[in-house]
Amino acid sequence: AYLKMVHTRIKCISWCGEKFHKLRITKRLMKVYVACFTSLFSSAYSITMLFPFLPFMTRFLRPDIDEASISKYAGIVAASLFAGRFVGSYIWGALADYIGRKPVMFVSGILLGVASIGFGFSINYEMAIALRFLVGITNGIIGTGKAVLSESSNDENQAFGMSLLACSWGLGLVIGPALSGISADPLGQYNISLANDSSVRAFLASYPYSPPCLINGLVCFMAAGVVLWLLPETLEKCVHVCVCVCVCVCECDCVCVNIV
Repeated sequence: AYLKMVHTRIKCISWCGEKFHKLRITKRLMKVYVACFTSLFSSAYSITMLFPFLPFMTRFLRPDIDEASISKYAGIVAASLFAGRFVGSYIWGALADYIGRKPVMFVSGILLGVASIGFGFSINYEMAIALRFLVGITNGIIGTGKAVLSESSNDENQAFGMSLLACSWGLGLVIGPALSGISADPLGQYNISLANDSSVRAFLASYPYSPPCLINGLVCFMAAGVVLWLLPETLEKCVHVCVCVCVCVCECDCVCVNIV
C-alpha cells in the first residue's frame, strides 16, 4: 500500500511537471508575471499592514476617548481606506484605458507609497483618516493588474497567470500585518534604551507608528520600480494608435518618425 501511494505521488508530480512545461511562458510573459506579482503584493501589504497597531495608534491620537470607544474610532480609520478605493477605482480604471496600464501601475505605486508613509506621521486623528483615505484612492493597482494578467495570458496559461493574483495577494496579507506588528512602537514594545541618541528617541516617541509605514512605503516604491523596469504595455489601443500615426506621417510625404 505504501509503494502504491509513492507511485501515485510520483505520477502526480510528473503530470504537474508536464503541464507546467506546456504553459509556454515566454520571456515577455515572465516579466508581466513578476511585475504584477510585486505590485499586487504591495497593494495587499498596504491594505492590512495597520491592523495590528490600529487600536494602539487610535489611543495615541485620541487619548481623551475611553476604552469602550476605541474600536469605534479605529473602525472609522480602517473603513476610510475602502471609501477611498470606492472613489478611486473608477478613476484609475478610466485612466488605464486611456493612457495605458503601465503608467497607471507605476504612478499608483508611487502615490500609494507616499500616502502610506504619510499615515505613519499623522499628528491627529482626523489627519489619520484623511491619509488612510488617500491610501485607498491612490491604489489603482488591483483592477489594472487584473487587466494586465488577462490581456497577457492565453487559453494555455490564463489559469496559471490569474493564480498569481491570489498568491501575491495572500502573501501580502500575511507578511504585511506580521512585519507591522513587529516594527510598530519599538520604544514601548521592546523597551529600547536610546539615552545616547535623544533625537532618535524623540522621533520614535512622537511618531511611534512610523516604522511600519516607512517599510510599507519602501515596499511600494520597490514594486513601482519593478513595474517601470519590467512591465510591457499590454493595452492594444496604444499600439494601434502608434502604428496609425506612423502610417499617416508616411502618406503625407513627411519625415517618418518611428514612434513605436
